[in-house]
Amino acid sequence: MSGHTDGAPGRGSGYTRRTVLAGTGAALGACLLPGQVRAAGEDPTDLTEWFADTDGATEVVDERGTDAVTVAVGVDANGGAFGFGPPAVRVDPGTEVTWEWTGNGGSHNVVAEDGSFGSEYDDAAGTTFAYTPTESGVIRYACAPHKAMGMRGTLVVGDAAVTFPGGATGGDAETPTGTPEPEQLGPMRSFDGWLDGTSNYRGVADRRGEAEVTVKVGATGNGGEFAFEPAAVHVDPGTVVRWEWVGTAGAYDVVDPALGYASEQVQGTGKTFALRFDGDGLSKYECTEYGDQGMRGVVLVGEGPVGELTWRGVGAAAGVAGLVAAPIALGVRYHFENVTGGGGPDRPES
Repeated sequence: MSGHTDGAPGRGSGYTRRTVLAGTGAALGACLLPGQVRAAGEDPTDLTEWFADTDGATEVVDERGTDAVTVAVGVDANGGAFGFGPPAVRVDPGTEVTWEWTGNGGSHNVVAEDGSFGSEYDDAAGTTFAYTPTESGVIRYACAPHKAMGMRGTLVVGDAAVTFPGGATGGDAETPTGTPEPEQLGPMRSFDGWLDGTSNYRGVADRRGEAEVTVKVGATGNGGEFAFEPAAVHVDPGTVVRWEWVGTAGAYDVVDPALGYASEQVQGTGKTFALRFDGDGLSKYECTEYGDQGMRGVVLVGEGPVGELTWRGVGAAAGVAGLVAAPIALGVRYHFENVTGGGGPDRPES
């Protein structure tokens, strides 16, 4: 730990490198400065000046209806690992907001402009700091040492209205993000509850008839860049599913312990990991680090879980080389091809 700012609220003997809990708002009224939090019904809060030099601050990520939301600290933005991911998020009053350090960009902290919360400085991956707003309004916050570089964020609580650089609107109670509701992609299958906590799941996307299907890794969802998109796909036997890294909020991987495949855990965009699925079956996979947060996915192959499902590695780019062997699930066999592009030998069946 590299230091702290004296006198900031929400600190004390409970601080560790892994977990920091700020005040949950019980004493919020005593901490606020005039004019810092705008209530619903007032004119929209204009965030143009606040976000003028902040990369990616173009809209509010609407996480209302979620009990807990995570914002990454130290994502790639503003000339380095000097961003919050996402920079602006809308939550319900009473939602716990947790900031989680990526470990990139040096020492960061999280400090509200109105003084209602503040963390200590830290540079360790996995450190967290939590705060629970209790009233509707708009709270600006920043990383103190990197504020001038654009490392700024905003909590939009309840139905408070905001505007962004360029005149974009952050929406209100009727139009949370200024955009239509995302369309449903297909039938809403349960998969035994596997996707119950996945906020971006909008049904099974039917990609049958396509020889190759791409799934984004680190797409927006589940409180930040913590989603596979689409979360569920239906493909034909023989289809190549290629996962492409697009998020910067942390190190992601693609893992299905039941079928025995896994990518390496990699941070950064542009990486890929690909498998060819044969037979009929179901793969339920997740990101090791963020799976419990909802970063999960499904590949439904052919007629679904009624027969044997096999997979074959077909190539991976720039740092996602290697598949991890694991015990074979009942009724499932697989074979393996060198992911760097060779015809590796089949693994023996169990």
